[in-house]
Amino acid sequence: MAGRFEGLSDLEWKLFEDIFPKQASKRGKGMPHTPYRHVLNSLLYILITGCRWCDIPRGDIWASKSSSHRWLKKWRCDGTFEHLQGRILAMPAAGYAYADEKGLINWEFGAVDGSFPPGKGGGEEVAYGGKGKGILIHTLTEGNGMPLTNSTTPANGNEREQVLPLLDKVKLKTLKRGRPRKRFKVLATDKGYDSKEKRAALRKRGIRPQIPKRVWKTKKNRGRPIKTSVPRFQQERCFAWYQRKYRRLVVRWERQKLYFDAFIDLATIHIWINKILLVG
Repeated sequence: MAGRFEGLSDLEWKLFEDIFPKQASKRGKGMPHTPYRHVLNSLLYILITGCRWCDIPRGDIWASKSSSHRWLKKWRCDGTFEHLQGRILAMPAAGYAYADEKGLINWEFGAVDGSFPPGKGGGEEVAYGGKGKGILIHTLTEGNGMPLTNSTTPANGNEREQVLPLLDKVKLKTLKRGRPRKRFKVLATDKGYDSKEKRAALRKRGIRPQIPKRVWKTKKNRGRPIKTSVPRFQQERCFAWYQRKYRRLVVRWERQKLYFDAFIDLATIHIWINKILLVG
């Protein structure tokens, strides 16, 4: 549950530390950089508790709000979060078999859906949609409901246009010859993604689309009924994890899209780390 976070454990930090250099280089004169572990502790504290930047605890294991804010932007822009997520999903290190090596990714079927966090503070790409003022979080999950990739759009954006980009964003770093498996056998969505073009594009990639057809009062549905063979409740459970465990994602308070997307990436990484450590 959200509300308490007392810092990364040693096991959790082992999955992070190989990505970052041992000693952060100084920017020139003055004090050295805050240790990366302290920065991650502060960022995860904000993400889990949903507190303001000025409410970060002070102590030996925490970084200042300015340092945390600066490194959050830097890690999002230079691809550190993307590299870390790809490594967590597939690349074994630190004595652990990571997600794909451990068989934690169910490639039999996946799901795509969106959730609506209100954007009460306004800002970049915050717009009025069917549910009010805010944005949409689009998430691709695997068969067990674990998130693989995410993207955000304004609340009045087109959800159907996010399906193929989400599939293309899946990154797995296996250090093996050949391309890793990144294709689902079945992809399930709701009626909001009903589109002949999207069904054809998914079939072209070798993915069977499970997209229900919209029901029109004045039209008669033609063709064979859509075969429903996989459930979608795992997708809804993923959004429940985002809202219950990571309170910062319930409402978008960030004025810039960059920072909110970085928090979503960090939440995805933290969910997978907890899953890997739970399995052992």
